[in-house]
Amino acid sequence: MIDRARIDLGDYIIGRIDKGGRTFEMLMDPEKAWEAKKYIREEINNRLKAGKARPLVKDIINNPHIDLEMIFESFIVFEDLKRGRKATDGDMEAIFDTNDGRTISGYVLLEGEIQWTQKQRDEEKEKKMKTIITIISKNAINPQNKKPHPVQRIEKAIEEANVKIDIMQSAEEQVDNIVKQIQAIIPIRMEQVQIALKIPSAFTAKGYNIVAQYGQIKQEEWQKDGSWVSIVSLPAGLQMELIDKLNNLTHGRVQIKPVKT
Repeated sequence: MIDRARIDLGDYIIGRIDKGGRTFEMLMDPEKAWEAKKYIREEINNRLKAGKARPLVKDIINNPHIDLEMIFESFIVFEDLKRGRKATDGDMEAIFDTNDGRTISGYVLLEGEIQWTQKQRDEEKEKKMKTIITIISKNAINPQNKKPHPVQRIEKAIEEANVKIDIMQSAEEQVDNIVKQIQAIIPIRMEQVQIALKIPSAFTAKGYNIVAQYGQIKQEEWQKDGSWVSIVSLPAGLQMELIDKLNNLTHGRVQIKPVKT
């Protein structure tokens, strides 16, 4: 495969990182890379919301949930993979302080750009779009008549507003921004409720992440026993879904009360 004029990627995709004015490329399995990248994004979000530092390359390499041998076709590093030109040891050492391909694969996963297949992009975009439209249709109203918009109207407004769907971001995290974009097309607003939560200390990290995905944290406080209390504003239609997730996480130990606005 190496040193030919052109390389046939077959069913693989290219992972690339541009660093220090140089380009480094590696061959990756599209499905395994897709799952790993989504996992890493979720891990980054969890850490940031918990006030922790972003994961480092060593965290990626040593993470038991990330199987580098299955994600990468090999640990050969190229400067131009399609032309079969391998990166030099000198370039790798100058940028990464190592010429170890396994270590560099961690940089590619954490910091690099991955050329997803068009099929992956299309399928994920369609899936996210359907979820977003469902959320909006269940939680938004026309403020002029206090009635919900039909799904078809929301879908058309998203199309007319030329809304861009982020395939690596959760549907819940994109809803508020998308509603703002389509307000120029149709009169629409999200119906909001506020609830007070208390999550026991053993579940605060995951619980915080779940809450942050569903609503806006208006107030929060960490208790002496390590529990987390907060007041959260969220779309009315997502309230029961959030409560169910928190009950499942905490085995029913979460405390929830409605807050009058």
